[in-house]
Amino acid sequence: MERRPDRYVVEPAEKGAEFLGRLKLHSPYRSRATRTKFEPYYDDLTVYEILREPYTGRSFSGYEEIDLSFEELEALIRNNRPDWRISLESVKGVYLITDAQTGRRYVGSAYGDQGIWSRWCQYVECGHGGNVELRPLTNDSNLEYARTNFRFALLEHYLNRTSDEVILAREAYWKRILLTRGEQGLNRN
Repeated sequence: MERRPDRYVVEPAEKGAEFLGRLKLHSPYRSRATRTKFEPYYDDLTVYEILREPYTGRSFSGYEEIDLSFEELEALIRNNRPDWRISLESVKGVYLITDAQTGRRYVGSAYGDQGIWSRWCQYVECGHGGNVELRPLTNDSNLEYARTNFRFALLEHYLNRTSDEVILAREAYWKRILLTRGEQGLNRN
């Protein structure tokens, strides 16, 4: 329907609706440009694979590999991916949110009985998870800024039986090391 500088605005058509989220396409496009016009490549697309079920996000590959865009995290949570949910519900930990536009970072933690999954669900719901410095960045109702710029990484994970004091101490450590307090960061405390 419309090509904007950073994305396409589309409207789903009834034709082919049963393939929504199930098609993997292949393109011979090999340029290294970060953005390109898509229109010249329509005719070169071929169907690479048709998934049995709609795609619900990438598989959980371990705690050390977690580096997700807001949109990826949102898809995993909205689709209630069992491998991610079970893995992240079962641990406490310290995480990093990076604003890719400004480079500013926020260090947070998940402790108590909630687990990382529950904490990250709060971010998907409102964009800021209740954090004061993130609120002004996510004041639009469609969370466009968060979807475009926020990345989530897990710095450390611990068994749920780990005391909350340990988690809070590790959170304070990462805030100090990554300089997330003050002008360069997004932590107030």
